[in-house]
Amino acid sequence: MTTKRITTIKTKGVIAALLGASLLLGTAACGDDAESTGAGGADKVTVNSLEILSLAPMMVADAKGFFGKHQVEVEFSNADIYSRLAVQGQGKLDVNIPGTGGALFNAVNQGLRVRAVADRQQYRCASDNLLLARTQAFDGGLKSVADLKGKKVAILAKGSTTEYWLDRALGEVGLKQSDLGQIVTLSYPDTANALKSGAVDAGFLVQPLAYQLITDGQAKRVLAMNEVAPNQEQGLITMSQDFISKRPEVAARWMAGWLEGVRYYQDPANKDDVISIVAERTKVPAATISKLYGTDQWPYMDPNGRVDTATVAAEDGKWLLDNKIIEKLPEVGEWHDGSVVDAALKIVGEVPANRDCGGVQKLES
Repeated sequence: MTTKRITTIKTKGVIAALLGASLLLGTAACGDDAESTGAGGADKVTVNSLEILSLAPMMVADAKGFFGKHQVEVEFSNADIYSRLAVQGQGKLDVNIPGTGGALFNAVNQGLRVRAVADRQQYRCASDNLLLARTQAFDGGLKSVADLKGKKVAILAKGSTTEYWLDRALGEVGLKQSDLGQIVTLSYPDTANALKSGAVDAGFLVQPLAYQLITDGQAKRVLAMNEVAPNQEQGLITMSQDFISKRPEVAARWMAGWLEGVRYYQDPANKDDVISIVAERTKVPAATISKLYGTDQWPYMDPNGRVDTATVAAEDGKWLLDNKIIEKLPEVGEWHDGSVVDAALKIVGEVPANRDCGGVQKLES
């Protein structure tokens, strides 16, 4: 059983600004009927994803036929993650991939029928994001977070996870945002260009963009985000409540395919195959992907899909409340539903999820 890929408009930013107007735009963006059957009697599932390193298990599950194995035909889009929350809340998108920032919680607070159902990335010994300094600034002394004082720094958006990381990192060295020269908001590709041109001194970049900039000699590593927010529940898989309640068996079978993708991706025996798949899907040379493999910039996902809800509430949630990005943090049961993972584990079984950090090496330039 093969999967079906549908391409929609790509956004330049991997993660957009918070909900706001983008939700209004997203409301009319999709009229697809999620409740339908695909070719050969397989159940169709609509999935919004991105071809970045932290979504490698999605690429693997698609390429290796794990979704089809469970009689699921996937239709992929790669639209803006947060504008699609409104579409998902209407039941017109089954699966999406937001982070633990304010957009998801504001969506839930506004009554959108969306629930986080599984982990898609945890910063346990590894992350997929670096704080970089342009090479000239680094060589001139910008080698640590303390050296950001008076400098121009790029983040994705106010209230985004990048601002959360910046606040945490600054706080650890006794600085505040007001101590910086300027904060600008840029997409990841625009941040890369700004570092190259010298328009900013430092900024956050996702993999593999970050490593490409390093290998090109344009920037140098200052800090990895797993060093800033260890154990952060950074990325989630969300499903519409309509999908969960009206087609629970299909949701479970899709999740079984995802979990098989995670486990295949994490197995060192599959290294060459995984690198090949990721390189093909991201259009990044396999040699670059190979350099990231097994380092602290090779993303980690819980192989059983468990969401660390306690860390979300105690860390990200607290910061969002303190900074008035959300008016209230919903109760766990209002934004998380563990039933889909529970059902999927009855299909694929549970595996040990003890993260061994001993073999994780720091990414070197």
